[in-house]
Amino acid sequence: MKKLFMIIALPVCLVVGQDQPELPGWGVYVGYGMMGATGDDFDPDSMTTLNAPGFGVSKGVWLGGLPLQVGVGLHPRGFKMESEFGDLTSSNTWNLQYLDVWAQMPYPVGPVFLAVGLHVGSFIGGKVKSELSGEFAGFDMSESSELELESDALGLDYGLNVGVAYPMGKAQVGVLAVLGLSESDIGATFNGLFFNAGYSF
Repeated sequence: MKKLFMIIALPVCLVVGQDQPELPGWGVYVGYGMMGATGDDFDPDSMTTLNAPGFGVSKGVWLGGLPLQVGVGLHPRGFKMESEFGDLTSSNTWNLQYLDVWAQMPYPVGPVFLAVGLHVGSFIGGKVKSELSGEFAGFDMSESSELELESDALGLDYGLNVGVAYPMGKAQVGVLAVLGLSESDIGATFNGLFFNAGYSF
């Protein structure tokens, strides 16, 4: 808890002592997430990342004299888990979509902006693809199935965002580390990197 407080409080202390930066207006962004998951029931050696796109809108605002960038967007979560049973290989790919509301505080460091913030996401849908391949009793096997998840299958997800952005006029590129703080209904805590490009109007 102390580490969490320091991560959030440090940018506040730094911004207070700085000249007020010019905040962007309305903007749009697109990106690509390299997402993964951790959990007590997951073997890290069997987990790989899942790559998926995301997009949203953002706006710079002042809140109590502090600069914030807030936004809402559709962002991916998920993971791929593989297991071996003799000569058979089983894989399950969880491709999930969340509607996120987020806020982060920018801090200028030279030509770039560092940012720390929070996000809260509501699960809106996703798929689980299962595949089984290999050899069993002298026969080659290859089976696959796909399960569509209902919008109430998973609960809220929330966590920290820590990122860096490089502005280029009204455009910017950046990378955001997504650090999950909640455990989903399937026992997973989602983490990953989100590479993005945006434009402010």
